[in-house]
Amino acid sequence: MNKKLTYRIFSIFLGIGIIAGLIIYAGTSELLELLSQTSLTLLFLSILVSLFAWLFRALFLKIHTKIKFANCFRIICIGYMLNAILPAKAGDINMIYSLKQKGVSLVRSVNILIHYRIMDLFSLLVISLPLLLIYMKNKIPENIIHYLVIIGAIITIPALILVDRKGLISRLLLFLEEKISINFLKKFINKSHRLYSDYEILLKTKKRWSALISFSGWLVEGLVSYAIAIAIGYPISLYIIFLAVSLGNISKVIPITPGGIGVYETTVMLLLSIFGIPTQISTLLAILDHAIKTALGIILGSISLIFSESKNPLKREA
Repeated sequence: MNKKLTYRIFSIFLGIGIIAGLIIYAGTSELLELLSQTSLTLLFLSILVSLFAWLFRALFLKIHTKIKFANCFRIICIGYMLNAILPAKAGDINMIYSLKQKGVSLVRSVNILIHYRIMDLFSLLVISLPLLLIYMKNKIPENIIHYLVIIGAIITIPALILVDRKGLISRLLLFLEEKISINFLKKFINKSHRLYSDYEILLKTKKRWSALISFSGWLVEGLVSYAIAIAIGYPISLYIIFLAVSLGNISKVIPITPGGIGVYETTVMLLLSIFGIPTQISTLLAILDHAIKTALGIILGSISLIFSESKNPLKREA
């Protein structure tokens, strides 16, 4: 058995094992009782609301390419489906390949994915950090909060200006490319410079729209989680939901398990528990939230494959 297959099997069983551990810890009978009392109507409504997040994701691709919206939607859905069932962000690799097959250059395809992920992280931080400071307000001195906000602004704003307008990183890469004589390092830096130069161009186009679309998508994700909490019969403050879901998604950045299964649930459950939410409620909410969103992604991805115009879903369409 090769190492890749072993890793895939291990990561899947690890995720399932974590979920099983959470269920046992919370109490199987208690969770089943809560589940039996959960509103199916509200769960269905949360699924409908979740569809808007997928439209925003497809729109993000659309504004950076000349690809039809329907094709952007299909690329996103298939990518998320592969990420959900395979480890190591296989869906991201497929997204790059699919964009290239649609006529987007390889460099631009990679940069669109990088930009997409950076904006995801940026949106999650924009949502979670202010909420985290609100939560910490009564636990640490007020002057420390002001200090953190000021320092964050001092570091972030000039960094964005330097990277976006001054081309500091681009010039640094060019300098290294000219000075380094080792062949393989020179080639690596040359490719990095080309990649970053294209990313600078991408960053300067529709930057505000990129941020707005990504942010809107994650707001929808938070509202879906809030609807699930109401369906369970335990409404939770919006700011707690958004904080838990945002940090839960950040925890999925490192692909330990396919789609972050187990990792996401554990993070959300622990965060909700910190806010005094009962273990059974926080566990069921975390599991249902991730299950609904993941299942929807797999279903949409499968439908995209079935109704693909080409026999091979990864093959360029005519």
